[in-house]
Amino acid sequence: MEEKITKPWEQILKSISGYKKIESISEVGSSLIHLELEEGIETQNIIQTIRNEYLLQRQRFPEDSFFPRIKPGKSEDTYIVILQKIKAGSEKNSKELEQKIRNIPGFESLVHYSNKEKEILIQIHSDWIQTLEFPSLSQIFSTIRNYSWGFSLDQSGGAWFPKDIPIQSVNWSKLGIPSRFGEGLLLSSVGKVSLEERAVRHGTRINGLSSETMIVKAESNTSLHLLANELKKILLDYGDWIFLYNSHQEFNNDLFRFLVIFFSLDLGLIFFASYFMKGEKELVIYLTAYYTSLLIFLGICCIISYPIGKPILFLFTYWKYFLAVFPIKKIGRWMQKCIFSFFVFFLFVYWNWIPKSFCFILVCNLYFLVSISFLKILFDPFLSDSISNLGFRFLDSNFFLPQINIGQSKQSKTFIHWLMVLVFFLIGFVSSIHSSLSFYPLTISNGTIQMGRLEFPTSIPEEESLRITKQVEDTILNRKLTDLLVVKQNSSNADFYFDLNELGVRSGLNDLPTESGYFHILGESQTNSDRILRFSNADTEALEKSILPLIPWLRNFEGVSDVVLCFQPSTEGLELHSPGKFRSLFSYDYDTADSVRERSLDLQSAIVGKMLVDKKLTDIRFYVKQNKQVERYIDKPIKLTTGIPLFDKSISEYKNIKTPGRIYHKNGDTSLEVLVKGKNIQWDDLESNINNFLNKGPVKLSEILPQRDAETKYRPFFLFLWITSLLYRKKEKVRSFVSSILFLFLWRLQVSFVGAEYLLFGAVVLPLAFSILWVRSHSFDPKTIVPLILLFFVAYFFPGEGGKFFFGGLFLVLIFFLLQYKIIHRGDFFKTKPAF
Repeated sequence: MEEKITKPWEQILKSISGYKKIESISEVGSSLIHLELEEGIETQNIIQTIRNEYLLQRQRFPEDSFFPRIKPGKSEDTYIVILQKIKAGSEKNSKELEQKIRNIPGFESLVHYSNKEKEILIQIHSDWIQTLEFPSLSQIFSTIRNYSWGFSLDQSGGAWFPKDIPIQSVNWSKLGIPSRFGEGLLLSSVGKVSLEERAVRHGTRINGLSSETMIVKAESNTSLHLLANELKKILLDYGDWIFLYNSHQEFNNDLFRFLVIFFSLDLGLIFFASYFMKGEKELVIYLTAYYTSLLIFLGICCIISYPIGKPILFLFTYWKYFLAVFPIKKIGRWMQKCIFSFFVFFLFVYWNWIPKSFCFILVCNLYFLVSISFLKILFDPFLSDSISNLGFRFLDSNFFLPQINIGQSKQSKTFIHWLMVLVFFLIGFVSSIHSSLSFYPLTISNGTIQMGRLEFPTSIPEEESLRITKQVEDTILNRKLTDLLVVKQNSSNADFYFDLNELGVRSGLNDLPTESGYFHILGESQTNSDRILRFSNADTEALEKSILPLIPWLRNFEGVSDVVLCFQPSTEGLELHSPGKFRSLFSYDYDTADSVRERSLDLQSAIVGKMLVDKKLTDIRFYVKQNKQVERYIDKPIKLTTGIPLFDKSISEYKNIKTPGRIYHKNGDTSLEVLVKGKNIQWDDLESNINNFLNKGPVKLSEILPQRDAETKYRPFFLFLWITSLLYRKKEKVRSFVSSILFLFLWRLQVSFVGAEYLLFGAVVLPLAFSILWVRSHSFDPKTIVPLILLFFVAYFFPGEGGKFFFGGLFLVLIFFLLQYKIIHRGDFFKTKPAF
């Protein structure tokens, strides 16, 4: 595989433009190549190019090799539904259910995983065929592959075709095999045929037990919602299947809560219109302009396929409230003074000081400000005359709140009072600055229903990944962190779908025995400090001899908690060498290729075909039962195609060697990898010491890489810098400075009472910053926040992460408005001439 399959394919792939990295694994009987493409490269174009190159260079590969099976990489953003089969049912019902699912709008793909697989096992006893009258293994294998079971009629075309499989699986035991003396032998005379069940390696397990499932993928979150509703209706007719899991059920619940808040605001605006001096016609014109703008925005998001999350939903509510309550300035002069600030913003984004996702939030703010103002002007002439008195009975402005005297009474303040204010101000300012200089990820919690992934380095053997996955699964179940755990095992990773219970939400999925794997929640991308050391040398034996003595030293290095081998150590094996001079001494034909083929069939099983069993395509496996101990294998004869068993111990040289479990290449370099885990490890010192350790040997340390690409974290301080540049005006220097300080205090309050969710903070402060510029000076009235207070209490009773997000956002907005009124609007020292 290494010389005849893997290396030629690597050379072909290297000649194709557009690849970023090539990793390959050579094992006995198979080869795996991982190709990572550059951004913007179309997968279909690459596949077509690979096919063309293969056809042009087909002569470089063995005759019995096939074109590789190409699988696209698995993305993290998947919208899935899982169905579970709870009792036995006919295969016809399952096929009908699959067809109905495929006809649902928004459906993307469906995979049906069985809990068990059947295979027809043709087991040959190698000790029974050593006498002269029996054929060799290769002759039996060829007979099974090429045996004719008669002819079948294609009734549609009226043509006859030869059959290469029997009607029933038990008929394989009656297959005739050649005999040296011309007598007909049946396959049952040298082995047995059975229908065996085996566990599915790449199936699904539910709460630790293998189960038959269907995993249905939708195109988007909206399609997933429609798909889930349709599935619940369809499953009423199929009692053997149940609806088990919806990957975005938590978001759908959050969407419902958002709609409650969103339309509750309409009622608040209607009943409290007199609080912010709105008439019936003016309110109808505003709501018409707002909903028109919202529909246009949703249409644009559908066209560009941009997902709408909780930050955008919060913006919908904020601008609906803000533009209805506060009078705004003219757009033209306001925009001219912000051009430089926008340039600074995009410069910070380019330097990765501000998250790129804030760009879309910024554009959303500008869109609602401009579009709603424009549509109000556009609709005013048409709707003013056509709207009659609607008869709304607005609440009087004194219904809940007494008339508030905005003019502050003049009271003398003592020196102690001002000193205490100054001390608290300095403490809050320093604490806020210190907090804003720390790094924060741009993630928010996904709630109880989540998806996780356990990923492994490419060099890890599949058996190891299966063992570690089961180990992590059992740990989660033993800790009783979830009410539902679905594990989908793949060749290089495993997907975990779970519904955390109260203990799981409080404790989290921490300290799992992942060994060489890396477990993370999809969407959160939490990273650790583990690194992978990659060593390279063309000789795998020299690689292993140099690395294994390094392991004890690595375990004792300061800060290292564990060292995991990301490769399968070599096992004891035999190397066979037969001098060519012995071939001419025998009267029979001793062909090296036949000998190698006999040994290959003797040592490993092979799939000889497929046939339908109970309407399912089933593998037919050829397996030789024998003792694989190294000591006994030397004394075992090899049956040649002439029928004569050859004891080649006397004419061949056997040598005990170390055989590698798999050969791993990265960009053409034969490599072995070691995972180092720990905290506060001085990686520069570690690299220097390793290079000194390997200085005189053939093996070199190629690179030290993070176990997974590090998640980008951000400092809120740069967002405050940009807000300062946005709010700064020459004629209102003090007001601009104090407004910027308010945002700093707001961040400190969020970290202390809500949580350090930087995405939530960005979704709140960006519209607030525009609000300061957009609102006319001294237009704030405490009575205008009455609808906001009511929404605040409504959000307080909503459960889940969505309720927490909306409650936190409304809390920050409410606190900001109160601080702004208390410090700026009631302070005489800020009353200066407006900037525009």
